[in-house]
Amino acid sequence: MRIRIFLCLMSVMLLSRMAMAEEKISPIDSCYEAAKQYESVSDLYNAALCYSEGIKIARKTDESKLPELLIAYCRALTYLGDYSGALLNLEEAEARAPRDDESFRGRLMTAYGTIYFFQGNFNESLKYYNEALVCAKNHGRSSGIAIAQINIACVYGEKKDYEKAAEMFKKSLETLEGVEDNKDNSSISVTIYNIALCYIDLDNYEEASIYLKKALEVAETSNLEIYSLCLQGLAKVEVRNGNYDEAEKLLNESERIADENHFLQALQSLYREKKKFYVALGRYREAFESLSKYQEFSDSLFSEDTKNKLNAQRVRFELKEKENQIDEQEETIRHLKLIRMILYVAIAFLIIIIGLCIRLWLVKRARSKELEEINHTKDKFLSVISHDLKNPAIAIRNVLQVLAENYETLSREEILELGIQVLQASEEQVKLIYDLLNWSQMEIGRMPYNPIDLNLSEVINNVARLNQINAAVKNIRIVTNVPDGCIVYADRNMLETVLRNLLSNAIKFSYENSEINISVESAGQKYIVSVTDNGVGIPKERIDSLFGMDAKSTIGTCGEVGNGLGLAVCDKMVRKNGGTISVESEVGKYSKFNFTISKANVKTTENSNS
Repeated sequence: MRIRIFLCLMSVMLLSRMAMAEEKISPIDSCYEAAKQYESVSDLYNAALCYSEGIKIARKTDESKLPELLIAYCRALTYLGDYSGALLNLEEAEARAPRDDESFRGRLMTAYGTIYFFQGNFNESLKYYNEALVCAKNHGRSSGIAIAQINIACVYGEKKDYEKAAEMFKKSLETLEGVEDNKDNSSISVTIYNIALCYIDLDNYEEASIYLKKALEVAETSNLEIYSLCLQGLAKVEVRNGNYDEAEKLLNESERIADENHFLQALQSLYREKKKFYVALGRYREAFESLSKYQEFSDSLFSEDTKNKLNAQRVRFELKEKENQIDEQEETIRHLKLIRMILYVAIAFLIIIIGLCIRLWLVKRARSKELEEINHTKDKFLSVISHDLKNPAIAIRNVLQVLAENYETLSREEILELGIQVLQASEEQVKLIYDLLNWSQMEIGRMPYNPIDLNLSEVINNVARLNQINAAVKNIRIVTNVPDGCIVYADRNMLETVLRNLLSNAIKFSYENSEINISVESAGQKYIVSVTDNGVGIPKERIDSLFGMDAKSTIGTCGEVGNGLGLAVCDKMVRKNGGTISVESEVGKYSKFNFTISKANVKTTENSNS
């Protein structure tokens, strides 16, 4: 279905150009033209920057051009994955939309539908696409009707209602073929191919074959990528009919065309189909080669998708930087004018001017330091995502691939061992995701803080029980020593997160057949909670930087890896609850992490007990 979405989006972009040609919309300005050029080569990052620059100019010179610029900017942000930014610009475009303009309203509804489509909210997307279809029919614009019909068909396809999807694609085909002087055979071939895909999904290979051959004939001179995909579809039909030699010829021809033209989507689809084909024939070596190539292209497309998401972050960051630079330049100009005026009045005002300049310098220096901290935080975040988050996913994929390919020959012990590996990698990934979420929420100040009276013994025993499985893998015993009646005033989620991270680290760096102790001592208005292990210990030179963002994780006693975020998150959460965290350690013997937590006041404790 991802190929169908890609092809339909390509069709929408082609039809959008047809719509502009029908209305004979003149170029807005050089920024708009430059953005369209970038879009034509799929450079959405630079296209978004050009649209943003055009919007700034239009706000100062001609606001009547803003609606078109805003909706175009929204389209670029949507494909980059910045849905919140796209919605903000689309809402402004709707507020500025010319009245009684059905054509523009249709494009607005299409833009809303596309945002919700990319977010997976297909019911909301379908509602807006249907409104866009009504607008196009009211306006009488054939290309707009075809765009709306294709979009609606894509939504039905994603909802797996293939009969409705096929019906709507047929309507869009009739609309396209009914346009006078329509030479856009590429869009027609895409639509016919999508009809064939629907029939394949419905297991109606006879109808699928008819439409595939028709799409093949149209695409031969207009769209080689569709031509390559049609050959793959016909190969499926031949396999279904038992004509394996003919199917292999079709697959090889599809591979030749896609490889010569660097069609990544078509190549990914091809090698998936070849893998299935060779497995069905028992040619496992060739099936494995096809699987390897499929993974290679899947990774390449995943990297491209990740690049688009990172580009969306870069767009927001660079636009913010440019706005700051413009503000600084305007501020500087205003003060220069003020200086000249003051010099004409009297030399005495020179002292005031010097004071203003010094103040501006201090503000600029503080702002530069803030930007450096933001850059550092961003680099840390991207580093964790690109390295640590990827490793567990790759490990899980590799284990599952071994299991899928060899499940018939593996013993129960080997399957159990592979299952344990998947479980460990999954737990590592889940912990990293929790650390990332907690860290990011703390950084932006959105971590909810809801302190209440808590039974410390209950919280500690609950966390210890949840970590018992991980400890049992290394035959480690968790011992808790918590006096009765320890009531604290803290945020439960934060307290459990701190205990979970400290206990997880203790298990990670403990030797097999050892013991971990969790104890609580009273100290004035606070309790001291200690987590002690008998593991590898921590060198003195690392202790000072242990709770900072630059801390680097080390390998556990059984090869466990980490991300270096856990202790930084613990430090922030303990401080949020009014406590402090520290560590005592001796290399090769033990590590003891201590943190303080506030006691609940006597009155609150009595009320809670009653």
